[in-house]
Amino acid sequence: MGALLTRAVERLDGDAAGRLGRITVEILGPVLRSEPVTVVAGVERPGRKIALREATLAQAGPDGRPRDVARARAWWVRERDTAAAVHRPGPVLRLPGRTAPSLFEASVPSSWRTGFIGSMQWRVVTPIGPGDAPAVAWSRMGADLVEGEAISDAQRAVATADTANGIGARLDTGAWSFVNTELTVHLFDRPDAEWIGVEAESAIGPHGIGMGSALLHGERGPFGRVTQCLLVEPVS
Repeated sequence: MGALLTRAVERLDGDAAGRLGRITVEILGPVLRSEPVTVVAGVERPGRKIALREATLAQAGPDGRPRDVARARAWWVRERDTAAAVHRPGPVLRLPGRTAPSLFEASVPSSWRTGFIGSMQWRVVTPIGPGDAPAVAWSRMGADLVEGEAISDAQRAVATADTANGIGARLDTGAWSFVNTELTVHLFDRPDAEWIGVEAESAIGPHGIGMGSALLHGERGPFGRVTQCLLVEPVS
């Protein structure tokens, strides 16, 4: 969902020297894999240095009429040479060699291993689940976002960012649900490899609201940050 909306805002006419700086995806309803989707994008606020772009993803509802299931707003930022001022909010994390399948299977509930998550290749560094330290996992897209079309760096990053909620889970999935209501991704650098590392954590408040957060890692170190608002509920 997020990657498709990212693709839509990237394909708008605009300054070729610019790129995506931030995108927020508001999730308005479930998306059925069995039904086609329609994506419409436009420029809300044009500009030479920054522009605000938007995109909407729609799908037929139960009554057959189109309904919006997700909306995105993205800041498109003109690029400049700031190599002399580079600062990254964390050390370089190295991509591990092939990890034992048992670590992935022990960390990821079977219900998560189908669809989007199941289509990706994984290298889990630390166990995913209840704990105090951030969890780290690396993944690579295992299928085309759009058949026959090369995926962009930003699309790959946003698709991977969508997994942060699960990687940073701090709750027993058999006892709790923690659904994200939105996804916000800031990209201060370009992803520099197909494998992307997610260093994720969750904060849970006492009144049913949580926050997922993560750093996105590449070969040069962190290149982006993810935040998600979580609806936390006990499983009845």
